[in-house]
Amino acid sequence: MWRVVMLRARRLVFLATLLLTLSFGPPALAGNAVSEQDTALIRGVIEKQLDALGRDDWSEAFSYAAPFIQRKFGSPDTFRRMIMNGYSIVHRPRMVSFKDLEERGGRLAQDVLMVAPNGKSAMVVYFLEKMTDGAWRIGGVSVIPLADLGA
Repeated sequence: MWRVVMLRARRLVFLATLLLTLSFGPPALAGNAVSEQDTALIRGVIEKQLDALGRDDWSEAFSYAAPFIQRKFGSPDTFRRMIMNGYSIVHRPRMVSFKDLEERGGRLAQDVLMVAPNGKSAMVVYFLEKMTDGAWRIGGVSVIPLADLGA
C-alpha cells in the first residue's frame, strides 16, 4: 500500500513539475529533428554545467542557463542557493548516466540518471532551449527521486 501511495505521489510531483517547467520559455523545436551534432552539443552543455558545479564555479554554471532562467535568478549567487536548496543532487553527483533525449511538449528533454554522494538517486530531466546563435542552454530541470541505492 505504501509503495502505491509513494508511486502516485512521485507521479503527481513529476507531472506538476513538468507542467511548471513547460510553462517557461519558448519551444525548442519547430518540427525539426535533432541532429547528432545537436545531441552532442546538448550533452556537452549539461556536462560542462555539472563540471562547473563540481568546482563551485557558480558563474560558469549560471552561464549555461537559458536567458529567461538567468533573468529569473539574476545572479550566480541566487542560482547557487536555488541549486543547493532544491537541486542538490546536481552538485557533485558521484554517478551520472545519460539516458534518452526526446521531445516532450514541444521541448527537448534529456534524462540523466544521477546518484548523489549520500547514495540517493534521481532521474534529472534537463529541458533545453536552442538559442538564435545555435547554442543550447538549459531552460529547466526536474528532479524525480528514485529508490535509494545505498551509500
